[in-house]
Amino acid sequence: MTHKGKLPILLPQKGLLVNAAYPQEGLLITERNKRLYLIFWSLFVILSQAAYACAADLIIGDTPGEVFTIDAGESFSHTGNIYIIGTGALLVKGALNLTGTVSVGGTGNFTVDGGQFHLMGDYTNIVVYEDGRVIFRNNALLHYVQTYVSQHNIICGNNGRVELSDSHVSADGSSEAIILGGTASYHAVNMNCPDWKTWYLSGQTSLTLENVNIGGDIVFYDSPTMHFVDTVGVMPWLYFGSDAVVDFEFPSGFPDPVTMVFDESLPGVSGIPWSITMENCTYVAWGVNPYPGSDVTISNSDLAMILFRFVGPGQMQLQGIMRNNSHYDDLTVPIADRQLHLLNTWVTWWKVDVIEGFDLMADSIVFSEMMVKENSRAHLTNSVCEGQTIHLGALHDAFVEFQAGEVWSYVSVWNNAIMVLRDSVVDFRKGQYTYQTRNIAHNNARLYCLNTSFGYEIDPSESEPEALDSALALYLELEGPSAAQLGQTLDIGGSAWIKTGPLSPVTFNSYELAVSPEGSTEWEILENSISSIKNGVLGTWHTSGLSAGSYRVRLTLWVDGDTGAYPTDEFPAEMVVQLTPPGGSGGDGGICFISTLLD
Repeated sequence: MTHKGKLPILLPQKGLLVNAAYPQEGLLITERNKRLYLIFWSLFVILSQAAYACAADLIIGDTPGEVFTIDAGESFSHTGNIYIIGTGALLVKGALNLTGTVSVGGTGNFTVDGGQFHLMGDYTNIVVYEDGRVIFRNNALLHYVQTYVSQHNIICGNNGRVELSDSHVSADGSSEAIILGGTASYHAVNMNCPDWKTWYLSGQTSLTLENVNIGGDIVFYDSPTMHFVDTVGVMPWLYFGSDAVVDFEFPSGFPDPVTMVFDESLPGVSGIPWSITMENCTYVAWGVNPYPGSDVTISNSDLAMILFRFVGPGQMQLQGIMRNNSHYDDLTVPIADRQLHLLNTWVTWWKVDVIEGFDLMADSIVFSEMMVKENSRAHLTNSVCEGQTIHLGALHDAFVEFQAGEVWSYVSVWNNAIMVLRDSVVDFRKGQYTYQTRNIAHNNARLYCLNTSFGYEIDPSESEPEALDSALALYLELEGPSAAQLGQTLDIGGSAWIKTGPLSPVTFNSYELAVSPEGSTEWEILENSISSIKNGVLGTWHTSGLSAGSYRVRLTLWVDGDTGAYPTDEFPAEMVVQLTPPGGSGGDGGICFISTLLD
């Protein structure tokens, strides 16, 4: 065992880390699985960077057959990564508190036998590659110490194996994420998992759950094999690729027990290389994921969800078709690259993704989740993300503008993506499930919040926008009367501030408050301040000598040190004030900036 920053040659380097997830004999990098490739790539890059940055890394297995043991009753805390390589082994019978990533390769083993593993930190994971093995058994505990989704993940590639039996998994009320690629396998028996989970399967992976109290979302591509026995709450998103032709009526499964095999042997199903076997599983929630080129007809069914991915290049205007809790007598989704036909079918949730350079403009849709990825763009108005599956998010170089809508869970922005929330509400208290309360910009992302409110239980800081890493969060809010009489002096209240991650060079420069008659391009500056403000008076407007009519009030913020493509000053917050002659109907009642779509 060594404690050092310089890693031995057996550790995967940056390029090999990708191969660990996508070996040539396993998952091929094709259009249909590019999403999982990007997930693996981003997470493995994080691991690779951490590997070379930390002098406190613990390496087990640089001496053949080395075993590092934490005995029962002992507690071992470590900040830095743990690498198990070659024939090395880490055996935990006591408690391991790790702020870092544990990586298991070669034929190494990480075994928690009756002990506890507490995984802490940001972007720290359990990574299994080559023929590595992770085992939890005999009342062991896998504990993700986390306050946001994907703070920690299990990532298993090559021939890696994860085996859990008679143990417990806790994600602190958030959601667990497990990613399998290549020919990796995951087998869980007699498990108690109080928190929800999402699986991402690709390649020729294998997933087996037996007597597990929560199965979770099963998102998959390619040709995995899935087997569920006596498991509750299995939600498979059935992948129908370009070769799939499906004409099917789903059996009831909520809450009735389901025993069936779903593969090409079913009448009306062809062109699917994967298989699902269920034995006595309850609360099975069927979902479909029809990809471009597929021909799918669903009749007389109760679908829990449809995952509909708009795949670029291309663009579309969508008006109100996709709405949660809707019955469709006879609907063909109007997009030319695939056939999705719903006959006498109920859809509880729509999950909408925008990927690979697609440009979506949508109005009045109600969905359970949306992810916008790669260099795609999404412009949504008067819409609601109810958050059942999980949130509104953006990745990579995507752009999202969400206006006059509501999010009943949370928002997140990653990589170099930008999200603009305008005149909207983000409130996890409205949602059916709570996965996360924090609204975070990660990596080098941008989160711009304009006249947008965030729900909280006790303190506003619980959910107000945050920035990690090199990210930037902008918050602009205008408060004032919707109408006033000419000659009045109006104090315009609100907020103008930013938050930056610890690695960001961006600093606050100034804000400007200005006013203009509607229809005019001339602006009168009311205030220009070099100090940020939170819930205070932004400036004062003297209305004497003006003409009656509608006026736009604009709040703009500048920063220093930001070289991004979307500078903050291009995203001001605005409100409209109606000025009336003295003695008219003008008053000083408050303006409602947020459109409440659903009472």
